Amino acid sequence: MSAARFSIAEAEERLGPAAAAEAKRSAAEAPRFRPEQIEHLRALFASAVVLRQTPPAAKAA
Repeated sequence: MSAARFSIAEAEERLGPAAAAEAKRSAAEAPRFRPEQIEHLRALFASAVVLRQTPPAAKAA
């Protein structure tokens, strides 16, 4: 199972110029993460487990 790559350009095209501009403005105004928040997020993603669904053919075997 592979996810499609995220593209900012494609997202902006789907959302439209007004929504894309609002998202950029909102992100620019957001407070920066503190170092301990960054470390917590790194640890969280490092500990994530990938869940994969078993195809029906593999279950029957």
